[in-house]
Amino acid sequence: MKLEPSMMAAAAACLCFALHYTALRTASGKIGDALGGFLLELAAAIGLLILVFVTPAGDTPTTTKGIVWSVLSGLCITGGVTFLFMSLRLGGPVASTGTIALGGGVALAALASPFLFGESFTVRRALGVALGLAGMIVLATEKAE
Repeated sequence: MKLEPSMMAAAAACLCFALHYTALRTASGKIGDALGGFLLELAAAIGLLILVFVTPAGDTPTTTKGIVWSVLSGLCITGGVTFLFMSLRLGGPVASTGTIALGGGVALAALASPFLFGESFTVRRALGVALGLAGMIVLATEKAE
């Protein structure tokens, strides 16, 4: 089975997010939620700034609309990261907190995208969202031993 380039990039993102959640869990409880989120975002901003200068601009023009939506997305990530620090500090296991935060966000976006972007809502997509939600429920209701 050959993966499409978009799926290979998604798999690389998956690895980055797995490392991110591991580092986030290790940091939680050892730093304040907001300061931890700030340092995480600062490190991400520095890394992205470096990428801006070493990556060719490509064929995608920068527009005001693109800038505004990118900033809004970043503000949403700020809230999400701060709540993740809080959830982990309060004892939430990575398996459920990460799944709810990231998986839940993906599921909600998958449900909203047909209305927002005209994407088709197929039986396959519905099944995928349902399985994802079922997985979140299973992980979120796991009892600590």
